Amino acid sequence: MTLVRLIYTSYPAFPTRAGWLTGPLGEIVSAGRDHNARNQISGILGVEVNRFFQIIEGPQINVLETYNRIRTDKRHYDVQLRQSCEISQRMFKDWSVGFAARAFLPANEPAQIDFDAATPDLIIKRGIVLRQYGVIAEAGLESPSASES
Repeated sequence: MTLVRLIYTSYPAFPTRAGWLTGPLGEIVSAGRDHNARNQISGILGVEVNRFFQIIEGPQINVLETYNRIRTDKRHYDVQLRQSCEISQRMFKDWSVGFAARAFLPANEPAQIDFDAATPDLIIKRGIVLRQYGVIAEAGLESPSASES
């Protein structure tokens, strides 16, 4: 099985606030947890000030199907593919959502980064920081319903 990592950035089509999981963002988180667990997808959805980024890792066909679904989702716009490459191992072993809020981040981390200028490596670094300091939701590769069957 070929593993891939895909990184994209986009803009939310609705207001976001740190830790605010109501409305469209709550729907995205709920759907992501269920879908990604069933499809062996891991990674992180980063919620910045008026910006999303997502790092998706998993089997190539599942990641590409997920990305194609995301591209047509009306809850965000201007979806920009930043990287898609084969990987030998995952950097993100589960799927989580992290908010880049000043209260969560170390003092040396900016409140937001310039995604238009950011390299894929910088986006991955940001994902690692948000995974460590800003996680508000997470799910393993096995969904609870799958383990109860």
